[in-house]
Amino acid sequence: MAIPSGGLVLVMQKVFKVGRERLFDAWTQPELMRQWFHARESWTTPVAEADLKVGGAWKVHMQSDDGHVHPALGKYLEIDRPNKLVFTWHPYGDTSVETVVTLRFKGLPDGTTELTLTHEGLRNEKEKADHTGGWTGCLQSLGTFTDKEH
Repeated sequence: MAIPSGGLVLVMQKVFKVGRERLFDAWTQPELMRQWFHARESWTTPVAEADLKVGGAWKVHMQSDDGHVHPALGKYLEIDRPNKLVFTWHPYGDTSVETVVTLRFKGLPDGTTELTLTHEGLRNEKEKADHTGGWTGCLQSLGTFTDKEH
């Protein structure tokens, strides 16, 4: 059973040069997740799995330059392609602690997509700062990935 998480929330927004469907798929298809789902551009994602159904598990292993693996995992809570994706997130791969990430995909008139990422339940300022840095890196990597497709 997961320990109840804290009350800190982080919200990030970024516009991507692809449509909502493609951006949604980048978050849910393992072959695409492996290409970008890491917190630094120089890192890799050797493991990406997604059982895309409510209650289905997902996980990624982000590998840093020195070979250290940073696991991320959770379960899908809500799937509304291409509008919204909600999943649990276990900070630092600790399955005794559960937070929730909500992604909202807003199509813009020029064919781009505005992504709003909301991460709720972070327990303290250090955890919020760590995840702000991690998500910033992930969204930069996702931007690099989607820019190659544009």
